[in-house]
Amino acid sequence: MATLPPGGGPKDQYDLGYGYVLRKDYPLAEQTFRDFLRRYPGDRLALDAQYWLGESLFLQKNFREAADAFLVLTQKAGTNPKGADAFLRLGQSLAALNQKDMACASFAQVGARYPRASVNVKQAVEREQKRVHCL
Repeated sequence: MATLPPGGGPKDQYDLGYGYVLRKDYPLAEQTFRDFLRRYPGDRLALDAQYWLGESLFLQKNFREAADAFLVLTQKAGTNPKGADAFLRLGQSLAALNQKDMACASFAQVGARYPRASVNVKQAVEREQKRVHCL
């Protein structure tokens, strides 16, 4: 069970969840970020919390819920750099669910919406497009 110090605010809860990610305790990270998003949906860390929720699910191989979490982020991210990462992970989740066409469409969104995405993200997208056999 994720426990916060008395009077802990959004940043404390976010840091707690991220600490669970770093320790590879993905079920506790998932629980902590779900709680964060329920309690602080408008917080400045909400987009990052949404990403780490998706990542926690993805790393537990819960690809259906991970895809849902990343889809929510892609719809809210706007120009936030996390959007490029979310489209990459959305595509990977969809590929794991054997939804190739949707996965390829997600990968394509990285270049279309985030031309300034990091080199690492762009290279990962190219690798995934080849792996999934996108045209």
